[in-house]
Amino acid sequence: MWCADAESGRYTAVDRRADPERWAEAVLRADPVVTQVDDGTTETVGGVASSSLSDYRAVASFLTELDVHPGQRVLEIGTGPGWTAALLAHHLGDENVVSVEIDPALADGARAAHARLGLAPTVLTGDGTLGAPDHGTFDRVHATAAFTHRLPYAWIEQTRPGAVIVAPWSPGFGAGALLRLVVADDRTASGKLVRSVAFMELRGQRDDGAGGFEAVREAEPATGEVEVEWVLESLYADGNFTHAVALRLPDVRLETLGGGAVWRLWDGGRSWALVDDRPGIGKAVQGGPRRLWDEVDAVLQWQDEHRVHGYDFGITVERDRQWGWAERPERRWEM
Repeated sequence: MWCADAESGRYTAVDRRADPERWAEAVLRADPVVTQVDDGTTETVGGVASSSLSDYRAVASFLTELDVHPGQRVLEIGTGPGWTAALLAHHLGDENVVSVEIDPALADGARAAHARLGLAPTVLTGDGTLGAPDHGTFDRVHATAAFTHRLPYAWIEQTRPGAVIVAPWSPGFGAGALLRLVVADDRTASGKLVRSVAFMELRGQRDDGAGGFEAVREAEPATGEVEVEWVLESLYADGNFTHAVALRLPDVRLETLGGGAVWRLWDGGRSWALVDDRPGIGKAVQGGPRRLWDEVDAVLQWQDEHRVHGYDFGITVERDRQWGWAERPERRWEM
C-alpha cells in the first residue's frame, strides 16, 4: 500500500513484510488505503493514486444503496483489490457476481486474494464502461470508479427492468455525489443524487480539471471585471451548491485555491473566469466568448432563490442523451 506525504503530496510505497507496524497503522484506520499509484508504473514513489481500498464506511454506504438480495446477479465495475467483489460473492454466491477491472495486474491480484479466501467470483480484465456483454443480464450494477461525463449506457442495456445502478459521479465542477438509478421498462434509468462522495474516475473518462486554464487565460485577455457578493469558501464547503452548476453547466470546470475562496473556471475551450472572494478583494475577471462567472452566478442565484437542496437533483440516462434535473422546482437540462 501507499502513504501520502503531507508536504509534497507524493506517495511512498509501504511493504507489509518490511514495515509491518506502519502498514498496520495505515490499514486499520477508518480511511481509504491507496493500493496503486500512477497506474502501476512505479514501485517506490508516485504522484497520483490510481486504485484504492475504500473507507469501510463508504463501502457499507454503497452496498446499502445497492440493496442486494440472495438470488440476484451483480455486475461490478472496477474490481480494484477485490474487497467488495468478495463481500458480494460471500453474500450472493460466486456464480452471481461478475466484476470488471481494466488493469490486468489489479485483476490478477484480486483473483489471487479471492482464491486465498476460498471465493471465486468472475473477475474479467477489460474496459468496465462496456460492462460484461457475454455474461447475461444483471439485477444490480455497482460501480467503484466515478463517471465524469456520461454514465455508460451499456450498464443499463445489461440489466433487467427494475434493476438498481449505484455509481459515483465526479463532475468537472465541485463535489462528487453518489447516484442511485432505477432501470425502467423503456430501457432508461433515472435516480437521485443521494450523498456526497469522492472516488477515482473511470480511466477512460479522467478529467484534467482546470489544467488548461492558464493557457487560455493568456490567449484570451480579460474583457471585464465584476464584483462578487458570494462567499465562495462556504459555498464550496457545502457541496450541495455545486451540484446545480455541475448539472446545468456540465462543460464548466472548477479549480479552487486559497482555501476555496478563489475559483478558476474554464469551459475546456476559449472561455475562462478568475473569481477571488478573499477579504478585501471580491471580484471576478472573465475572458473569451462566454462569461463563465455570470453563468455560474446565475445558477447559484437560482438555487438560492428557490431554496433547492443539493439532493433535490438527479440524473436520467437515455440511450443517446443524458438529463440532469431538479425535483423542486421541476426543471431538467440536457447534459
